[in-house]
Amino acid sequence: MTTSLLLTNGYIHSVAEPYANALHIDNNVIAWLGSNETAHQMVAATASGPVETHDLNGMLVTPAFIDGFSTTPLADLDSRVGLSATAPTNRGVHYAPASENVDEAAGIFVATQDLGLLETLLAQLKPPTQLFIESTNQENLSKILDAIAKQPNAVLMRCRHRILLNHPLTDQQVSRLVELHVSVTVVPSLRDSTPVFHAPVASLIAQGVHVATGSGSWTGSVWELLTALIEHPDHNQRISTRAAFNTVTRDGVRVLPNRIAQSQMGAGQMAVGSPGDLNIWRAEQLGVQAPDEKAAHWSTDKRAGTALLPILSSATDAPSLAGVIRGGQLLSLIQER
Repeated sequence: MTTSLLLTNGYIHSVAEPYANALHIDNNVIAWLGSNETAHQMVAATASGPVETHDLNGMLVTPAFIDGFSTTPLADLDSRVGLSATAPTNRGVHYAPASENVDEAAGIFVATQDLGLLETLLAQLKPPTQLFIESTNQENLSKILDAIAKQPNAVLMRCRHRILLNHPLTDQQVSRLVELHVSVTVVPSLRDSTPVFHAPVASLIAQGVHVATGSGSWTGSVWELLTALIEHPDHNQRISTRAAFNTVTRDGVRVLPNRIAQSQMGAGQMAVGSPGDLNIWRAEQLGVQAPDEKAAHWSTDKRAGTALLPILSSATDAPSLAGVIRGGQLLSLIQER
């Protein structure tokens, strides 16, 4: 029998219920979020089976991360979920090489870096098959966008092609991404083993481009990737912690091929009905952090009605993973400090 899970006395990162400090997972999905005071009463009335209860002791609960692009497999007790995986799994997102019959990959990624094949490949794709292609520089990106622009708008809206990049863009290229319904997945380059982003993330998000973050070959904490986004080398391209967090949760789902995105609409967020795939974190400080560190708020007071996140900085340690919940089941929980 599947165990019903109740977590209390924590910080529940839910935009839908920003005041929540308890949550109940039942039948593999989030069944309830709310206050400690009403938790046991609500669970007693709705649980479908035995209830396993854990005191979070002030730890933070977030959705499991969705890695936009990774060259490393998921590890045991990984902070990422199967939607991140590039290798085929029963829940994973995978893509067919361009050399294969794309008809067999309808609605799944088709990956190619060969621009010589691009127009031929696009002509063969049937909606809602999504093209996922890497751009290495501005000239490369212009060629990709020119090829994509030859498809009818109705096709583009259904396919929602996706480009992997980490280089500067012109204002015109950002506008074209919007016009062509193309999303962007940014992956870091490594400078002295530290992730660095060069793509104009703030401009992309401001113009309405869906942006996901991928780890690429990076094997460190996803929080360190988010820190790299909020500490972008171009101060004008720095984004808030919340916007960065969205690129590995909610927006990580939105950039997926339509068929997958629609079937996983609740993933990457915490609301009633969302999948019971969550992470439990130990963080030194929670708050609401703006792109400009001078405007950051360091309060843990939840009366403002804003779901809190860790305060991130390259000068401090990233939050540590204290627990993993997958399919509604608690796989590990470290309580020691």
